[in-house]
Amino acid sequence: MLKKLIINNFAIINKLQIDFHDGMTALTGETGAGKSIIIDALGLLVGSRSSIDFIRTGQEQLNVQGLFEVKSSSPLFAILDEYGIAHEDNQLIIKREINRKGRNVCRINNELVKTNVLRQVGQFLVEIHGQNQQQELLDEDNHINILDRFADDGFQKDLVKYQQLFAEYQEKRSRLRTIQKNSQNLAQRIDMLKFQIEEIDSAKVIAGEDDQLEDEKNQLSNFEKISSALQESYRGLSENNVGVVDALGNVRDQLEDIMDYDKSYKELYDSVNGAYYQLQDNAATIADQLENLDFDENRLDNIQKRLITLDSLKKKYGPSLDEVIEFGKNAHQELSEIDIDDNTEAKLEQEIATFQHNLIELGKTLSKQRHKTATTLEKSINHQLKDLYMPNAKFGVSFNSLEDENLSDNGIDQIRFDLKTNVGEDFKPLVKVASGGELSRVILAFEAIIAEKMNVETIVFDEIDTGVSGRVAQAIGDKIYKVSQFLQVLCITHLPQVAAMSDLQFEIKKETVKDKTETKVSLLNDLQRIDAISLMLAGTKVTDLTRQHAQELLELAEGEQKRLD
Repeated sequence: MLKKLIINNFAIINKLQIDFHDGMTALTGETGAGKSIIIDALGLLVGSRSSIDFIRTGQEQLNVQGLFEVKSSSPLFAILDEYGIAHEDNQLIIKREINRKGRNVCRINNELVKTNVLRQVGQFLVEIHGQNQQQELLDEDNHINILDRFADDGFQKDLVKYQQLFAEYQEKRSRLRTIQKNSQNLAQRIDMLKFQIEEIDSAKVIAGEDDQLEDEKNQLSNFEKISSALQESYRGLSENNVGVVDALGNVRDQLEDIMDYDKSYKELYDSVNGAYYQLQDNAATIADQLENLDFDENRLDNIQKRLITLDSLKKKYGPSLDEVIEFGKNAHQELSEIDIDDNTEAKLEQEIATFQHNLIELGKTLSKQRHKTATTLEKSINHQLKDLYMPNAKFGVSFNSLEDENLSDNGIDQIRFDLKTNVGEDFKPLVKVASGGELSRVILAFEAIIAEKMNVETIVFDEIDTGVSGRVAQAIGDKIYKVSQFLQVLCITHLPQVAAMSDLQFEIKKETVKDKTETKVSLLNDLQRIDAISLMLAGTKVTDLTRQHAQELLELAEGEQKRLD
């Protein structure tokens, strides 16, 4: 139960503190006074989305605080224990701060928490229903979840079992799709590896081969030039009378005759003698090269073709032949490590078929239980609708079975809520036939039924009575009061009949303070309630007659409360 709400710098609220009590509390006031802003602030405390637009003009941050008293049986405490949040005396203090830089600070009992934790805690504290929350009932995909909330514990256990089984089923289906996709990719990879290996292996690449072939190609391409240079070199060194070797040999002989007469002559002799033998060796080498020099046009053609092959491999697999060879080794290794189990896919398909069969059987069990729940719910809702002055309306639940391959995580059922509002009409989808006022009453009918089962401590009705008046308004007031016997109810309303049924009434007004608009909240005493309800009845001008009417309405409401108690 919400005990205290403190709001600072939120929209047009400067500073506000409201003390709440159990039972039914009405929040009344003119449109735009800030009633819904108070509920928005409460929504922040239970994890709704934040925005810097909420911050009051001229301020740097807003903060909201709430004191909650929680039933000792609430599952909320398990969440607090999970996150290590201390709790004593069944009380909870929640704080939330938002600044203009977007910083969002949430605390539960002074422990910093993330907003997702705040949402988990908030779902056991407050449930807010308003025009926006009607979308839950207008979403047909959500109807199955709403129906399941009315089922017994046995159904809930079976549903959990089904959902666990469905999760495994989905995991196996996902794995099968991955394997099938990977099998195709793997087959393509194997083909590519085999092609690469064949291309590299068939080339019989040798490290450094390209450099050797380039040298040989250069020699064959320049055969005439090389041959001519070698011949001229040999003639210059070795031919008689003009050969350099013979001439140098003559110089050596002359120096040999005089080398004993002076040390310098001996040094000259040694130098020339060394040069003589070096040139002699060079001449012999040139002669050998001339003798071995041979031009093979076919060999040159083969070398050029081989170099083209090697260049192609280097472009594909690496800039050097060493890298081409390494690529081939790695391809061999990868191919040897690829293990294709042809039985894996077949095994998975068999397992999926078994899972599907079990899900369908368990889904049928869930469906039978849902049909029983739906029958009970239909009777209960229709009874509530009569109390809400919809005597000819009939609420119904329609079922449609899903195809075996389209099972959902909720079972084999598609659920839709139907409504017929008048005698002689057929059932039609609720989302298409219900007006705003009718939808409000259907929601109230649901809330009246599940009030005793709800895990939340507080429920908020934010102008849920829009679009109704007269005796329907009184009926809605009665229903909201009935809900307040099980839960704390905060109700924003413009209907005097609903406000009169409340245990407490707060009036929300706008005031101008130092050229700024502020929201003020006042707890009304008995006399003030008469004035407030008179204004709700009369509009702008309050007369003695409207005050008498308001007092009468409050007295009638007190009698209704006693009757409903």
